[in-house]
Amino acid sequence: MAAAKITYLSATERAELIEQTFTVLEEVGVTFNTPEALDLLEEAGAIVDRETASARLPRELVKRCLALAPSQVLLAARDPRNDVLVGGGAPLSVTSSGTANYVLDDLTGERRPGTADDLRTIMRLFDALPEYDYVWPTISARDLDPLTANLEIEAISLRSCAKHVQDEVRSIEYVEPLLDIFEAIAGAPMSERPIFSNINCTIAPLTHDAEMTPASIALARAGVPLVIMPMPQMGTTAPLSSAGVAVVTLAELASAVVLFQLAAPGCPLIAGPEPALADLRNGLYLSAPPEIAFAALACIDVLKSWDLPVQGGSFGGDAKATDFQDGVEGAFHGLLDSLSGADTLVGPGEFDSALTTSLGAIVLHADATALLKQALQDTPFDSASMLIDDIRAVGPGGHYMGCRSTRKRARDAWQPAVMRRGTFESHSGSTLIEDAVARAHHLLATHEVLPIADDVERHIDGVISGFAAANAKTNLGAG
Repeated sequence: MAAAKITYLSATERAELIEQTFTVLEEVGVTFNTPEALDLLEEAGAIVDRETASARLPRELVKRCLALAPSQVLLAARDPRNDVLVGGGAPLSVTSSGTANYVLDDLTGERRPGTADDLRTIMRLFDALPEYDYVWPTISARDLDPLTANLEIEAISLRSCAKHVQDEVRSIEYVEPLLDIFEAIAGAPMSERPIFSNINCTIAPLTHDAEMTPASIALARAGVPLVIMPMPQMGTTAPLSSAGVAVVTLAELASAVVLFQLAAPGCPLIAGPEPALADLRNGLYLSAPPEIAFAALACIDVLKSWDLPVQGGSFGGDAKATDFQDGVEGAFHGLLDSLSGADTLVGPGEFDSALTTSLGAIVLHADATALLKQALQDTPFDSASMLIDDIRAVGPGGHYMGCRSTRKRARDAWQPAVMRRGTFESHSGSTLIEDAVARAHHLLATHEVLPIADDVERHIDGVISGFAAANAKTNLGAG
């Protein structure tokens, strides 16, 4: 089988990047900000400084923990037909991006803060589009009570979409009620049916979040897969070079693998390197420059050599609408990351440096994702696939319209849902984005999401209301 693939680094360059990553972990160290983490690390042989809440990690400890992480991760879904395997030779999968602040009306250009109703609509649309294998709640709904938002966003997403959901759990107080919700929906412990995965974002440079880290440890111990997602920015929280930001990204990633494997040996992890570039003219976050692609490719090379499942990037660039720039940036990053060995991709559904989403973007990115998956399929190049008998039968000057192989292969050929083929005249009178919005509205009007049982629905409501009542007099969720 012929399969498109690339290797970015030479063996010498990859070895040097790994060596410098280990050097940073051993000599510079990482701040963990959590007493429990420091206890685990010290017991395992790390050199801990309690005053700075940091630890320096011997390379043998890092290697030992890397070896504990499984090479394949199950992302179970509310509907088992949507279960996804990541890594270990499983097919490429794709998830939406998450936590955008704004929704853009593709037809009027109006941009407004996202709401809980927007989240319901968008999750239903993701459920209707088979190109998306699992989902990250794309809108951070601004009209929800901050006290219960981390619970309600996951509940809304799982009610509105029967695919696997990944998101961030921001502090330990949310772990118990969320596990209660997840296990009620799954009908099983997370160790058996992990319908949710938790994104653990490190804080660049070389720091773990004091509130998110204990939550991630607790979730890992319950069997929830973790997506480790460092996001250092070249020029501000990482050196202004592709190689430098790759070192910081890998050091943060490896330090998280060490911590979570010490806390829950063998826990499922996905490595999600997300380096970025700071626009030093205005301080804005940039996700799509080519320098970032080079850093990500270097990270993927190393992570695959460590036998970790890898989540790469794709769409979700810096364009301000679903336009030519958006398509170029998404295809550029998605194709490079997938060709270099990423097992799954994140990013579709957003643009504007992950600040904004729209119905048109979600539909067009789905079409582009299908094209990307098609490009990654193994293609036979053997004597049978060369159809020599047809070439003999047709001979010089003939045509292949009457061949049985032509009829069969025409039925199997990939067809876009929205991207345009056919005559020029057949597409006059509307734009591509108008067609995408029309398809979104059609899907939303006709698609039905697999319902959750009534008793489970009541249980979810009871968990959220009980949490709100128990914490009403605290400042949890403030800000």
